[in-house]
Amino acid sequence: MAFAAPTFHSTKETANYGRLCRLLVDVGAHVLRETFDHKRPTGSLDTVLSTPPTHAILQTLRKKRVLNPTQWGKLYPAIKSSVSSTNFDITLLMVLLRNVCGLVPPATGWDSLPAATDLSPEADIVRIKYYRNTVYGHASEASVDEATFSQYWKDIQDALVRLGGTCYQGAIDDLKTACMDREFEEHYQDLLKQWVKDEISIKEKLDQIEEKVARKLDDWTESMGNSKRKLSAEGQKCIQFNH
Repeated sequence: MAFAAPTFHSTKETANYGRLCRLLVDVGAHVLRETFDHKRPTGSLDTVLSTPPTHAILQTLRKKRVLNPTQWGKLYPAIKSSVSSTNFDITLLMVLLRNVCGLVPPATGWDSLPAATDLSPEADIVRIKYYRNTVYGHASEASVDEATFSQYWKDIQDALVRLGGTCYQGAIDDLKTACMDREFEEHYQDLLKQWVKDEISIKEKLDQIEEKVARKLDDWTESMGNSKRKLSAEGQKCIQFNH
């Protein structure tokens, strides 16, 4: 006896989740890109990326595999003057904002929700990532109830409008009631999932870098201590010999 395959219909809750994913991926990408263009050092982008300090930072991130070959190719294309932030994905924009724009992390750091009173651009950048993670926490059921949706939407919207300007308010309002069929929902769910995976990969690599640096520092400190003890012992021997 053959059984019919299950069908999955869009509901109010799954549409809520899809809209939040779209808000973060679509509007979030535009706002982060504009923020990067505004906060980065002045001058043409290819010139800025080629300056020794910036290139050295990015080269280090590339060697540590924080930047993958595709992202590196977007930063340094064959025709240098063709480089454009419109080709940068959200993950790359986050890396650039944190590393080459001279931004100061909030008091709570780059990975924790800032204080509600901190309305700085840096804090709002962190909020976008924080709510990205929070929304993704609903991925297993891919649905968000109305009360939760309203709160998430307001918090994300406020951060995006502060960063990007009131010109984004109309587009955000339209997204809130836009039609979201099942295929559309799944598309944005997949995009959000990929963004999270890319960020996790980068965080793991950065943690590995910090761990290696800490180990090398411990080894160096121990080595210096041994050297000092050895010199001290040899000095005592010299004193005893001279006497």
